[in-house]
Amino acid sequence: MPNSLREDLLNLTSDLIRIPSTADEPSQLTAVIAYARRYLEATPGIFLYTSEEGGKPTLTATLHDTRQPKVLLNGHLDVVGGNHEQFNPTVRDGKLYGRGSQDMKGSCAVLLRLLRDLAQEENPPNVGIQLVTDEEIGGEDGTKLLLDKGWLCDFFLAAEPTNLQICYEQKGIIWAKLVLPGVPAHGSRPWDGQNPFVALGKGLTVLHEQFPPPALPTWVSTVTPTLIATSGKASNQIPAELSLTVDLRYIPEDNPEQLLAKVTACFPGAELGEWRKAAPLVTAVENPYLQALVATTEQVTQKQVTCYREHFGSDARFYSQAGIGAICFGPVGAGLHGDQEWVEIESLPYFYTILNKWLKDIA
Repeated sequence: MPNSLREDLLNLTSDLIRIPSTADEPSQLTAVIAYARRYLEATPGIFLYTSEEGGKPTLTATLHDTRQPKVLLNGHLDVVGGNHEQFNPTVRDGKLYGRGSQDMKGSCAVLLRLLRDLAQEENPPNVGIQLVTDEEIGGEDGTKLLLDKGWLCDFFLAAEPTNLQICYEQKGIIWAKLVLPGVPAHGSRPWDGQNPFVALGKGLTVLHEQFPPPALPTWVSTVTPTLIATSGKASNQIPAELSLTVDLRYIPEDNPEQLLAKVTACFPGAELGEWRKAAPLVTAVENPYLQALVATTEQVTQKQVTCYREHFGSDARFYSQAGIGAICFGPVGAGLHGDQEWVEIESLPYFYTILNKWLKDIA
């Protein structure tokens, strides 16, 4: 790959990493979107649209004056929190380390450079990019809102890191809180009360039997207890109630409401409290845009491409739910949300070249 492209993508990714754009820093979310806008507005032929909802800014850019480009490329510029050093990008052994390097500022750098270059073509393809700042907290004020406002397409690609493989299906999500009642009493007189921890222990045993955690990655619905809270105010008090939060990941073949009812039934007497559902990502492998991307990727990399299912979710689910073909496809990396997050530098120009050729071919 040309060194100039490699270096530009490395520098651009590094600049984005230096902006600590976490959900609790709204000024930094604004700053990272402003950086992206400045980068694009220096090139003629790009139509820019900015919006903000709930303190979460977005930038959409197209090569034609339309809200319905043929293809939308999506990236999120928000990242999970990290220590101070993680926002100082470093290069070691062909890898760029830093918060968001893999998830997914490396991808966003590619999208920015790609759109700028495509804008200078004699006949630019009818494509656009979305850059959002709330994917890590659900995507409701970013990608979903843009979809609701009429940003449509024939095909949607979220540039999530996939090691240059293609993710066409992801599990749906339910986060639910179960409330187990108790009767308060002094901790020294347990016979005077009803301890909800007893019901919790019994229920967790039943839950484990009903939804045994797979020892290896398996395409089945799973339920994982994640949070416990009580109404207790003192260490010597039996609490009046206890709440358990579960993370339910369901495959598209299962009925999520039935699964949730089955989980609740593991805890007799419990009430279902607040709960949230996120739809799965489902796109047919036979989709012509997907198949064209497979062919292009194999041609550029000279390696076979795997189309696979993933256990966690992404913003691609919003477009999939709307009946639009959607996938995740991005560069090589590892350590997302960890202390040693990295993206393979050489995979960035490969990712750029694949998208460039694919978009021109399908146009």
